[in-house]
Amino acid sequence: MMKQSRRFNIVVFTALMLLIAVAISLPSISNAEPKGEPFVIGYIGMVASPGTRPCMDIQKMAVEEINAAGGIMGRPVKYVAMDNKGDTSLSVEAFRKLVMEDKAKFISVEGRTEICLAVQEASGQLAKQYPHILVFNGPMGAELTARIIDQAPKYDHNFRDWDPEPAHYAQTKYFFCKTMPQYQKTKRIAFLWEDLAWTTEWRKGISYINLPTWEKMAQECGLEVVYSKAVKPRGTMYLPILQDIKKSNADLIFFISSWFTDTESFAKQWADSAARDIQVNLYGGVAQTRDYWRMTGGKGLGIISSFTDLDDVPLTPKTVPLVKKAQERKIPMQIHVHIAYADIYHFKAAIERAKGTNNIKALIKAMEDVETVYSLGKMKYETKKVKPFYHSRVRVDPNNPYKTYPGYYYQLIVQFQKDGNIAYLHESCEENEPLVAKWVDPKRYRTPAELRK
Repeated sequence: MMKQSRRFNIVVFTALMLLIAVAISLPSISNAEPKGEPFVIGYIGMVASPGTRPCMDIQKMAVEEINAAGGIMGRPVKYVAMDNKGDTSLSVEAFRKLVMEDKAKFISVEGRTEICLAVQEASGQLAKQYPHILVFNGPMGAELTARIIDQAPKYDHNFRDWDPEPAHYAQTKYFFCKTMPQYQKTKRIAFLWEDLAWTTEWRKGISYINLPTWEKMAQECGLEVVYSKAVKPRGTMYLPILQDIKKSNADLIFFISSWFTDTESFAKQWADSAARDIQVNLYGGVAQTRDYWRMTGGKGLGIISSFTDLDDVPLTPKTVPLVKKAQERKIPMQIHVHIAYADIYHFKAAIERAKGTNNIKALIKAMEDVETVYSLGKMKYETKKVKPFYHSRVRVDPNNPYKTYPGYYYQLIVQFQKDGNIAYLHESCEENEPLVAKWVDPKRYRTPAELRK
């Protein structure tokens, strides 16, 4: 009985000590709330755009997460989003306000290459007086990163979180040489190009690193190019174009676009045209999300697209949780939205590596050194001073643009099938195929005509 009483006392004493420990720790929990001068992160984009608004929303969500977890180095993060309304002058004005008035140390800018080039000029002019990091979120255009080398050190603080243009050769050659001939039985291809600056190099080839036009690359893979046309991002009447493509006897339409182009209208017109049995592969744009099915009213049946709106495929441990959280907030998860989210955490890691933002050289070095894991793979910036790779997101070997680094970027190729169901067909590059083998099945592919039966 004495032993039982002693044992009871020991249990009670232990429980009391645990309660005291918890009570003592409570103030420290409340003190975890970030305090002091905030780190300011700015964003410039078009609020009304279906491509930009999700980036703003997802970055705001990331900042909320960081602040809820104690901020960065105990200090809060302040997020300031500026609407440029798709205008170059407004973009420059917004940038100047962010660095000069809001004291932003990190700024992301989204928009056409033309807009980003203008903001880049302003960034170079103000960098000495107002040190900052400028990241281009999503735009193409080799000049953005070529300037960093050609005009060093004026733009040393500039980064582009997108792939350098040559990186897309690896993915596209994979389409031309394997996907189209093997899975889709393609022999004759029709090209449609979004008529903006970012597609220019692919249409003309990249001579300084000996890369051909995409049309030439398709021909090298045994495909016959029977049609090629650049189209306006908005307001294009596709029916006459589709009639011409039908006359060309094309097996497949390869449409290179971004969220600037109304590919929803294209799908609707294609589905009701004489060309509806011609296969369609979309390269980029809003078809990267499940929402594309709704936007086309189901007219996107049979269309193939690169896809990142993945709530059931754990490409990384962060893929499914992020996509589901984004879906709760009705944020469509296009590629650049994933990357916009990753940018915030990359900034955080760089600040912590540089022990603040006061030393801009240390901050630039930290941006180069830090490697983070995000929802679509690993995030790191290229440090080899090779145009146009330098300070772009790592994806391919600068000495061999056809070689993709496995694990640095995942993107599944999918087909919209009946009732909006998504068929995962394969990865976007050969090197990552073994890593996603258990989630994809090329045998699920069906022609548009087969799906309509």
